[in-house]
Amino acid sequence: MKLHYSATSPYVRKVLVVAAETGLSDCLERVTPETPGVVAIGTVNPLAKVPALITDDGDVLYDSPVICEYLDSLHDGAKLFPAAGGARWRAQSHQALG
Repeated sequence: MKLHYSATSPYVRKVLVVAAETGLSDCLERVTPETPGVVAIGTVNPLAKVPALITDDGDVLYDSPVICEYLDSLHDGAKLFPAAGGARWRAQSHQALG
């Protein structure tokens, strides 16, 4: 997976924390506008903002909550974002705070 990122973005940092917590950090290739061969972020993300994630299937995900939940769906451990109930809404509130 390719993560279009900027080290100064708090939204990218949130995605990187979820990647670390889910054991997926090593699965992310981090790319910046300076990375050779990388297309402009506006070509990847219609919002022209980071983060944007290109999945292994070639889908493009953008907006940190979407990317965080996608990463959470890829591992077999305890989910950071439960599927339903009060735990889900607490997790969503914590994500919004982050």
